[in-house]
Amino acid sequence: MTMERLVNEVMNSGYAFIGIRHMADDENYQKGDCCRNSYDWDYVVDCSTYDTESPVELPGTCAYDTRIDLGWDEPEEIQEKLEKALRESSVYFGEAIVIGGDRMEYGNDEEEIIINGAMVIEVLEDSAAIAA
Repeated sequence: MTMERLVNEVMNSGYAFIGIRHMADDENYQKGDCCRNSYDWDYVVDCSTYDTESPVELPGTCAYDTRIDLGWDEPEEIQEKLEKALRESSVYFGEAIVIGGDRMEYGNDEEEIIINGAMVIEVLEDSAAIAA
């Protein structure tokens, strides 16, 4: 996957909101898949509520916000925003995917968005090389 191809995939997706998600150990998505909803974080125990006795499902899938605006951004800006989001989201574990959707809300973490009905735009097998 080249950055040019990734930019084209994002531009052709038509989604209003684009994010970078690092998949959990039990997630294995392919391009075109619908993502499952994420779970809220238990800050007291420092783990996902999915792993607790009281799981709290969120109204969508958590992702790092790319801040891409397909109605306004030129391809060069989309590339810069993707590269920045990939670099900054690299602190998270798991294989990176680019997801999109038309509805979102902000999450608790800085730069976190929760995309309702998120779809996989692309699976990034080597996100570090793409972001370099």
